[in-house]
Amino acid sequence: MKNDYRSNQFKELLNNLQQESWQLELIISGFAIYGLIAGYDSIDIELLKAVQKEEGFNSFMLSTLLTSMLILIIILLTHVVIRGLWIGAIGLRYVSGDIDYRNLNYSEKFTSFLKNKVGAFDHYISRLENICSTLFALAFLMIFYLISFFMVLGFFVISVNYLEGLQAISHSLQTTIETIYYALYITCITILLIDFIGAGILKKYKWTSIIYYPIYRVFSYITLSFLYRPLVYNFLDQKKARWIGILIVPVYFIVSFFSSGFGTLRSNYLDHDQSTSQQFTGKENYEDQLLKDTDMVNFASIPAKIIEKSYLPIFISYTNYMEDAVFKNDSTLLPEEDERGFGFHLSNMQSASGLVNFQVAPIDNLENQSKYLKVFDSIFELQIDSKKQVYNFNLTKNKQEQFGFETILDLKELPRGKHFLRILGPDEKKKGVFEKDTLITIPFWYYPLNSSHQNKNEILIDSTSLN
Repeated sequence: MKNDYRSNQFKELLNNLQQESWQLELIISGFAIYGLIAGYDSIDIELLKAVQKEEGFNSFMLSTLLTSMLILIIILLTHVVIRGLWIGAIGLRYVSGDIDYRNLNYSEKFTSFLKNKVGAFDHYISRLENICSTLFALAFLMIFYLISFFMVLGFFVISVNYLEGLQAISHSLQTTIETIYYALYITCITILLIDFIGAGILKKYKWTSIIYYPIYRVFSYITLSFLYRPLVYNFLDQKKARWIGILIVPVYFIVSFFSSGFGTLRSNYLDHDQSTSQQFTGKENYEDQLLKDTDMVNFASIPAKIIEKSYLPIFISYTNYMEDAVFKNDSTLLPEEDERGFGFHLSNMQSASGLVNFQVAPIDNLENQSKYLKVFDSIFELQIDSKKQVYNFNLTKNKQEQFGFETILDLKELPRGKHFLRILGPDEKKKGVFEKDTLITIPFWYYPLNSSHQNKNEILIDSTSLN
């Protein structure tokens, strides 16, 4: 039969496919690179939103995905470049054949050296072919490894949520089971990681194999490794390819870390990459400067640096520590069970069409929200040039879809010129300990349009200039 791997016909088919596979490699690499680059910005936006919302688990998952995408792009681009070099070498071989060292007319020393180090041109083409095939296989192995990584974490999260939802056992027994499960799962993952980094080192010795075998079998189903296991071991039986696979991720992080330290320092005192303060106006605190989807408000924002209307809208993005501070000031708002964090929540469910929403209970918490906002008003303070302002916060979302609080200050009596908006509130010095401090200072310039409001100094200056 043609699909019998032991038949000569099937082996001949594989040999023919192997010789022509470079065309498919280039097509697949091209589509993969395009897809990775096209999807990168969307993932980056979601990561920024997750960081802003302090969603630790989502941030970790998305940052891992972004890093993997970058590594894959680098591998596939390298593959395309080397495959292009391979095609060029084959074309040159058709024109000029092998390297004729006699025609180079070099000295005997260099001729001997080049023959030993460079060798035949066909050997060079063969090495390029091996590198290309190895890189292409490595790229798709990394995709499967990434899927396995998410499967391991996903299984852990699902099982933890299941254990936390058990109602038939006592709380103390539930806590004991969760602790044992955490320790066991993390230990198994650590053992798997040791075997992965060591390229199967735990499979080489009899006593480690006995311990490792049941862990290996269980996680082969969790990670779906039974789907790509032959590819892994065919890759690992090549010594050079094995080291490339093991070292590529740590090398990427080392190179990225040290390369980020190189750059041009333009001033000994002036820093172009700092947070908004009395001396610096960062674009992340002015809404008209948020031009890209990846631009997010850093804690608080106002419409622009130059305010031309007699009122000032203010937006403060929500962070988890704010709710902790609210609970610290009013314990009556503290729920019986804190449901914050990553997990399964029916209130988050929505049908694929977006037409059906599931709610755990009717919306009857408006009274609690109103109380929540009153406490929020009391623990935060807004000042313009050290003068306390009158305000009441509301819940909102800004144009970047960031959730937070908004209010509007009256600037009618404010003189024209430069001013400072200060937001004071609880600063979490350490876990559960809050101290009131200046959280951010945002400079702005107030020049209202068609306004007859001027301070006395401006009138004097104008009258002096007329004389």
